Amino acid sequence: MAPYGYTRGMHARVFTYRPVFRFLVLVFLVLALVPISVGCDFPRDPRGTLEGVRDGTMRVGIVGNDPWTRPEGGSASGVEVELLEDFAEKLGTETSFVPGTTSELLEAAKQGEVDVLVGGFTDTSPGVSEGKEAGVTGTYLITRFVVGVPPGRTAFDDLSGRKVAVERIDGTAALLRAEGAVPVPVDDLSSAEMPIAAYNWQLETWGFESTGIELPEEQHVMAVPLGENGWLVELERFLRVHRDEANELLREETS
Repeated sequence: MAPYGYTRGMHARVFTYRPVFRFLVLVFLVLALVPISVGCDFPRDPRGTLEGVRDGTMRVGIVGNDPWTRPEGGSASGVEVELLEDFAEKLGTETSFVPGTTSELLEAAKQGEVDVLVGGFTDTSPGVSEGKEAGVTGTYLITRFVVGVPPGRTAFDDLSGRKVAVERIDGTAALLRAEGAVPVPVDDLSSAEMPIAAYNWQLETWGFESTGIELPEEQHVMAVPLGENGWLVELERFLRVHRDEANELLREETS
């Protein structure tokens, strides 16, 4: 007689389920081992960009945008140039620079003619930030401009209608316009006789007083040919580890 609460039918089902249980355990073990065997192949570069760079030269498409990038004939300088030269050294390769406009270099990336694009791009830069024409790195540096006034001038808390000096009509000018200010390009911010938009350390160095008005953050990124995911990951890793270096380079370039 079967124990109380235990029927012959239940006994039969226990033995029937055991082979199924063993099979499921086997499947689980196989699936658990799969990533170990293929993990080294992911992510991949359809064009083999990472291996190509290691075996040859890193071709850098560069859009002029001081202090981030300054094309200078066959060479270049600037914050992002120095970062990429350090990256090239880590990879044991050389760098060559291909100057152009953003649209020209995005097309060059599509054709496999450049390996990385730089130009002080941010997560709002047209053509790059959308991630449709190029692979975009994660943010490697965040910056923010502050409005300051010359020594002895009265500070204010509203930009509406205020003239504010900038180095050039660019993204900073666009941010000021969005706040209602009137950007005015000047040759030398440090000697401007009107409010300026600059980094905090610039205001301190030049003796300007901060108004406390901060412009929106700018999140800086670089770009690579679309789909070259292994190459993108390698660049992102480097930039993530060297964020402090990027910040220090920016201070050196702008002080």
